[in-house]
Amino acid sequence: MATNTKPRAAKIVQCTSMPKWKRLVRVFMRYVLPLVVIFAVGMHFYNILRDPKLHEVHYAFRVQWLIPAALLYLVAHTIWATFWVLLLRNQGFHASYPTGWRAYFISQYGKYLPGKVWVILIRIVMLGATRKDKTIVGVTATFETLTSMAAGAMVGAFLLPMLKIDLTSIKGFSALNYILLVVALVPIGLGLLHRLSVQVARIKRGPNAEHIPHLGILLLVRGLAQAAVGYFLLGLSLWMTMQAILPQAGSFDWDTLLRLTAISSIAYIIGFIAFFLPGGVGAREYVLAALLTVELKAAGVEVGIAQGLAVVITLILRLIWTIAEILVAVLLYKFIPASHRPVLIPAKELAE
Repeated sequence: MATNTKPRAAKIVQCTSMPKWKRLVRVFMRYVLPLVVIFAVGMHFYNILRDPKLHEVHYAFRVQWLIPAALLYLVAHTIWATFWVLLLRNQGFHASYPTGWRAYFISQYGKYLPGKVWVILIRIVMLGATRKDKTIVGVTATFETLTSMAAGAMVGAFLLPMLKIDLTSIKGFSALNYILLVVALVPIGLGLLHRLSVQVARIKRGPNAEHIPHLGILLLVRGLAQAAVGYFLLGLSLWMTMQAILPQAGSFDWDTLLRLTAISSIAYIIGFIAFFLPGGVGAREYVLAALLTVELKAAGVEVGIAQGLAVVITLILRLIWTIAEILVAVLLYKFIPASHRPVLIPAKELAE
């Protein structure tokens, strides 16, 4: 018993020995700041929706558009989850696609907790049977997440000129191009770091050590391409949601789809960067509503009404995406048995 209580006692001492200011900063970042931001964005939206002109707008509610919009969101995430399974297999962790999808979608619950690390931790808990498993799951989950975000940054940056807006005219958007560029370069740096760490490990472990697979450039390019397809699906999902809400549904055209893809991609990336906000709530909605307002104004909608419509569309989009995500996670948890365990294939055998 003594040997078991000592480590616990050491952890308690370590936790209580943390300086008070650090504990206060942690509480502020995890709880106070997210609540302040969400409250501020909520009040901003509330003030917009109070405009008397909006009471004269007859919002539509065409469910036939909302259902496929939610399904497209799930398809986009399934594409990203499939890339994660490919990464697992590349590293010798042979998970089936149903097993990978199950862990991926259930882990999405973690993004509603303070900090972005919970998504990765849930995947590790679900698939990491051994220490080696946990390392592989953690590394590949991180790489998949950063690759997906980088693809969104690339899509957003590439399509941003189509919006034809002056970013400096929108509060807080002047540095958007630089933010997208930094996020887009993250997986490239991560891939180079992985290759360097593999080379160092091979030198230390000797020529007869177990083979460690590279996260190759072709795999990275494939991941970026798959993730980019997902963002175009999110843009189409946004277009469908607009058709469900706008008083008059518009006709489909490719230019509109590309602009909405840029808008949804940028909003998604900003929500991810705001790591202290659970699920990016607040930041993503603010950016999406602001850019949608510009889009609606360009279509001839009056400023006040454009702002109100943009807020309503933004909130409905978040609602249907969240409901769809929860439902598919519950279904996968129920119908994909926990006994369906992945098999860890030795790296030597994988290489052969």
